[in-house]
Amino acid sequence: MPSQHFNSGQIIFQEGEKSHDAYYLVHGAVEISFSKPHGKQVLGKIGPGEVFGEMGMIMDRPRSATATALEPTLVESISEDEFESYFLQNPDRLRTYLSTLFERIRKTDLLLQVSGHASVPPPPKPTVQEPVFRVRITPQNNDGKPATITKLPFRIGRTYFDTGVSALFRNEYSIEDHAPYQLSRNHCEIDFENGHFVLRDRGSKLGTLVNGEHISVDSGKISAELRLGENDIVFGTHSSQHRYSIFIEELP
Repeated sequence: MPSQHFNSGQIIFQEGEKSHDAYYLVHGAVEISFSKPHGKQVLGKIGPGEVFGEMGMIMDRPRSATATALEPTLVESISEDEFESYFLQNPDRLRTYLSTLFERIRKTDLLLQVSGHASVPPPPKPTVQEPVFRVRITPQNNDGKPATITKLPFRIGRTYFDTGVSALFRNEYSIEDHAPYQLSRNHCEIDFENGHFVLRDRGSKLGTLVNGEHISVDSGKISAELRLGENDIVFGTHSSQHRYSIFIEELP
């Protein structure tokens, strides 16, 4: 596949352009955004190993968003004619692509469910410059190992014991659970928006308690802001044994 290098701040493709290629991100980071009346709205960030830009190509529509390199970035270009054979020849990348695609579908479905019975606030304006933080998740019992969060969104869910199924989903942090389950396979995620860290539900069955506040699809609130310092997190109901601390420290 032909490779392309992009410098920090360089546009890979622009909203409204005709879609000719999809891209596999070899290394670097890419921001996906689109234009709003109040300015740019950031949809998310793409990390190494992910495919982006394929929907416009597949549906033969103009680009619905702009992709911008956030740092020196290397991508592989995948043409429409090569798209199918590319993944047949790279089954590991196919599994990664499917997990990313399923995550997009889950998020879209979740937003539709919430908008059906609760008001959804307007999207936040992007911050000009994000401060630097250290974020660490630590079990309050022997539930797992502590971890420092270095990638956002940081997805949390129940451990998959079926390796064939687990290849189709993506969690940065997996927690072992047993029936009756408190954790869903795709439970929640930690992300950064509008200058704050948030914990966001991913369509879990029982939801999460964030500093005593319940977030879930059924509650009509799917995210809660995390404060600086220590945050008390319970995955599942009040009786759940999966109790964690998320500590957020702003660095000088």
